[in-house]
Amino acid sequence: MRFGALIGLALIATGGMYDMASAQKSPPAIKVLDDGSAGGSVQLPLGRELEVELGANPTTGYTWRLDIGSSSQFRLKSHQYRPSAPPGTPARLGAGGIDQFVFEATAPGTERLHFEYRRGPAGEPARTYDLTVSVVP
Repeated sequence: MRFGALIGLALIATGGMYDMASAQKSPPAIKVLDDGSAGGSVQLPLGRELEVELGANPTTGYTWRLDIGSSSQFRLKSHQYRPSAPPGTPARLGAGGIDQFVFEATAPGTERLHFEYRRGPAGEPARTYDLTVSVVP
């Protein structure tokens, strides 16, 4: 009986330590949400993730494109489109959504991320968004 109680206590103690370690492992990303403006600025601690969410509707042929150049401060981790439909419901045909870009800050410094909302490579973009990001140690 005592042996079973000791095993139970050991499992509880280890489970608690695992949860605390995983909670401290990855701080939440800093989010920049599309407010319809032409840009903004944000300060990002080194090693943290930055999520940039821009309104989009790929059914129109337009998509957000990123010009990151030869950035030494950022690494693009992912880029995905998410329809604006509520969870559990199918996306409506022709409805818009969000283009989400996730970056990781890899070195201190300041850099501008330039996004263009365009249809194809030629012509003027329908919209641009410039985000100045200062990565701090």
